[in-house]
Amino acid sequence: MSRVTKVINRNGEVVPFRRSRVVRAILAAVRSAGSKDEWVADKLADMVVYFLDMQHGERPQPPTAEDIDDTIEKALLSSPDLAAIAAAFIRGRSMRREIASLDDTEAADGPRVSHAGWNRARITAALMRENGLTMPQAREVAEAVEQRVLRLDASSVTTGLIRELTDTELLSRGLARETSIIPVPRYDLEQWLFPGDDTDTPPAADQAELADRAGRRVLAAYTLQSVLDAPSREAHERGDLHFEGLHAPAALATVRLDAESLLRAGAGFGMQRMAPESAAGVAAALARIASMVRDAAAINSGPVTLKGLDRALAKQAGDDANLLDRGQISDGVRLLAAMAPHGLSIECGPQASAARDLVARTLIDVLAGSEGALRGKVSLELAVSAGAFGDPARRALIDRAASAAAWCGVPAFRLRETLATGGGGGLFDDSAGPPHGVLLSRVCVNLLRPAMDASSIENLLERLDALLALAARGLACRVRYLERVAMRDLPEPAPAPARMLRALVGGSRDVGVTPVGLWLAAARFGDGESRVQRNAQQILSYAAFKFRELAARQGLQGRLCGRCDEAAPARFARLDAALVQARDPESPLRLALAQPMSAAAQGGPSAAIAQRLDAESPLHALLDRDAEVTADESMTAQDVVAALRNCLSEHGPRPARFAVRISSRTCRDCGNAFPAHRDACPVCGSQAWAVPPGQKSLFA
Repeated sequence: MSRVTKVINRNGEVVPFRRSRVVRAILAAVRSAGSKDEWVADKLADMVVYFLDMQHGERPQPPTAEDIDDTIEKALLSSPDLAAIAAAFIRGRSMRREIASLDDTEAADGPRVSHAGWNRARITAALMRENGLTMPQAREVAEAVEQRVLRLDASSVTTGLIRELTDTELLSRGLARETSIIPVPRYDLEQWLFPGDDTDTPPAADQAELADRAGRRVLAAYTLQSVLDAPSREAHERGDLHFEGLHAPAALATVRLDAESLLRAGAGFGMQRMAPESAAGVAAALARIASMVRDAAAINSGPVTLKGLDRALAKQAGDDANLLDRGQISDGVRLLAAMAPHGLSIECGPQASAARDLVARTLIDVLAGSEGALRGKVSLELAVSAGAFGDPARRALIDRAASAAAWCGVPAFRLRETLATGGGGGLFDDSAGPPHGVLLSRVCVNLLRPAMDASSIENLLERLDALLALAARGLACRVRYLERVAMRDLPEPAPAPARMLRALVGGSRDVGVTPVGLWLAAARFGDGESRVQRNAQQILSYAAFKFRELAARQGLQGRLCGRCDEAAPARFARLDAALVQARDPESPLRLALAQPMSAAAQGGPSAAIAQRLDAESPLHALLDRDAEVTADESMTAQDVVAALRNCLSEHGPRPARFAVRISSRTCRDCGNAFPAHRDACPVCGSQAWAVPPGQKSLFA
C-alpha cells in the first residue's frame, strides 16, 4: 500500500499532503461543537490517513481536498459518540461551500480597500466565517454596511473602518454582544513616544519597548474579551477582582524549578530528546540550568524561581569545595540573570556542607557586589535552620548575608528547617511528587469592596461567596485556554518551551487567589488589634475553605496566595478611592486608601518586626505563604542577625520569611543619597554603593 504524499488543493494546485491539516480540521469541529475531547483529533487523523492510503495510495491522481473532507466526515460518522462533532464538521463544510459560491461579480463602484476594489462578497464571507451568520443574514448586513460606506463619499477606506462599521451594524441588530476589533489608539502610541505635560508615563526608550507596550495592551484586551467569561470580565473592570497576567494569556503565573532535577536526564519534564543524559561538571550544570531557565521564562509571565542551586552545584563537585571555582559560579549567575528577562529568584539552604556554603557566599557576593548590575533582576532567599547560630561556619555565612542585606537590601532569609527538594526516583516513582512547581493562574480579590457594603462580618462572608465564585469561573476559563495552548498541534520538532508548557500544564491544576486589603476589611468591623486579628483570621479561614470548594467544582486545586502582582493593590486603591469619594468624601477610608498598600503584607499594621511577626504568625498557614517583614534601612548587620534569632523559637523556626529592604542608598563615589529603586546614582551615574563605616569593602 502506497502512501498519499500529494493533494489537489481547492484552487486546483497540487501541494504536499500534511497530516497536521487533518488534525486541525477535526479540532475546529471539536471546538465548534463545544466539546473538550480535543484528543480525538489526533486519534481520528490516523484513521483518516489510513483510509486515504487505502483508497488513493495506488492511484496516479492524488486525492482532492473534497476527498479528504469526505473521509473525515465518514470517520466522524462511524462513531455515535462523535455525532455532535460530526454535525459541526458538516455545518462547517456547508458554510465553506456557500462562501466559495459567493460571486466575485458583487464588486461595485466604491472606495478602494487595501489597494483593491470594493467587493461586498468579502464582507459576506467574513460574516459567515467569523460570526456564524447564515448567508441571507450575512448578505443583508453586508448590504447595510455597503450603504454606510458609500454615504461617506471617500475615495479609500481601511479594513479597520469597515470592521468597525460592521460591528456597529451587528450590535444594532442584536447579532453580536461585543466588537471584534482590539485596537491601540493612535493617540496612545504617540504619547508613549512623546508624552505630554499632563501624563507621568515615561517615553518608550526604543522600538522594542514601544512594541511591548502596544502588545501588552492588545493582548490584555484580547484576554478580557475572548478568554474570560462576561461576569468575570465585568468583575475585573469594576475593580472587584484583578486577574493577573492579562497581557500573557498563554503564560503561566509562576514557575518554580528544582535545580537538581534539571540536571537529570529529561530535566524533570520528560524531554529526553533535548536532555538525553545527566549533566556532568559544574560548567555543564550551569549551562543546562541556564537553558532551562530561558525556556521557563518564555512560558512564565513573572520571575522564575530556582530552588536548590547550592545543593545541585555542590553535588556536581562531589561536595568538595576545592573543586568549585568562584569565578565560574559568578559567571553562571550572570548567565542565569540574562536568561530570565522577567527576573529570577534563587533559593538556597539550609547550609550543610562547605561546598554549599561556598556557593551561597559566592551568590551573596555577586548579587550584593559593588557594581549592582544584577540588583532588581535576581533575588536571593537563604534558608536558615535553628542550629545555624551555634555553628561558627554557618554563623559566619549568616553574618555575611546580613551585612549585604542591611547595606544593599538584596538577600532575604527564609526561616524554615528545610526547603522542598522534589525530584522523584524515576518514571514510576511519584512518592516525592513532581519535581517542579507551577501555579497556572492567579486572581486578586478586593476585600474592601464587599466590606464597604456589609453590615457585619457575617454579611461580608456572604458577599464574599459571589466574588470567590466569579474568581473560580474566571480562573477556569484561563486554565481551559492554557490547556488549549499547551495541547495544540505543533510541527515536529516542537520547541523546548512548548514541551515544557505541556508537561507543566498537564501535571498541575493549581490556581491561586490573593486577598487584598485584608487589614482594612478586618478593621471595618472592630477596633483594637486583637479584634482586627480575629476578624482577619475569620475572613481568611472562610475564604480558604470556600475558594477550595468552588475551585474543586471547576476541576481545579484552589489555594490562597500571599503574593500578588504589584499593580493589583495600587489599582484597587485607586478605584476604591474614587468610589469612596463619590459616596462619602469625608470618610477616613480616603486617607487609608491614599497610602500605597503592600502587596506582601496586604495592608497590615505598621509595627516593629517582633510585633509584626507575633500579630501575623497565625495567618501564615492560612495564606499558604511566608510572612514578609520589611525592615528599616537604619538596621545594622547586627540588628538583622538579632532579629533573625528572635524569630526562632525553641521548637525551631517559625514559618516566616524575613526580607530586608531599604528605601534609599548612598552613592560611594559622590556621596549623594538616592531612592533604592534606581539602578544608578542620578547625579554621577555610578552604580557603586557605600559600605559600612570603617570598611573598605562590603565584606571586609
